[in-house]
Amino acid sequence: MQETLRFPGKILGARVTRQADPWFLSVQVDVPDTRYYRHRTGNGIDGADVGMKTFATLSDGEKITRKMQAAKMSIGLTPKAPIPSGTRLPRSRNWLKAQDRLAHTHRRVVNIRSDFLYKTSTRLCRENQAIGIETLSVEGMMHNHHVARAIADQGLGQFFTMLQYKAERYGTQLVPADRWFPSSKLCSTPGCGYLQKDLTLTDREWICPSCGTGHDRDVNAAQNLARLATATALPVAT
Repeated sequence: MQETLRFPGKILGARVTRQADPWFLSVQVDVPDTRYYRHRTGNGIDGADVGMKTFATLSDGEKITRKMQAAKMSIGLTPKAPIPSGTRLPRSRNWLKAQDRLAHTHRRVVNIRSDFLYKTSTRLCRENQAIGIETLSVEGMMHNHHVARAIADQGLGQFFTMLQYKAERYGTQLVPADRWFPSSKLCSTPGCGYLQKDLTLTDREWICPSCGTGHDRDVNAAQNLARLATATALPVAT
């Protein structure tokens, strides 16, 4: 294969991989800083509340969702009697074709998920100079079998990793909130700051008893994260 590389620089190595049927060649290139760093298109300050029901909710009320229909294929043999351990079953051509279709389906699902994560993380870092975001223990949440599948499907761990290195490229300051920061329970109305201690996970909307403002749980959390990014990352008048 002979092809002009997208990025000029010193070639460090290459890796050949196979996904389903196609083969891929990934080339690692050492590029200069002028090529690596990017310019932002905006200097906003945003907060992003991530979750399972809505992938990300921004401080302006926008909710970013990922709609993806994954095909589920069931392939196997159901005999009347159990098959002894170690028995090798013959693989027919139809079985091999079904395996190939399943591999292509998995590859398409992975590509759709990766495309969404790349575009969302790039947009947030390209349009903002500071982003406040929650620090979720994704590894710990995966131990909960009730939500493990949903968390894995969202790809939150990969999303946080993308935000970290893209924030460096765009000169965006990523402000992670403390794990115990009450972003959802704290009233985001300026001058209020009431803490609703008895708020549960099932409460998607609540009214502040102090100022009477009605809150969407996710939007309220995103606004508190944006304020945290403002106070932490930028100079604040005292």
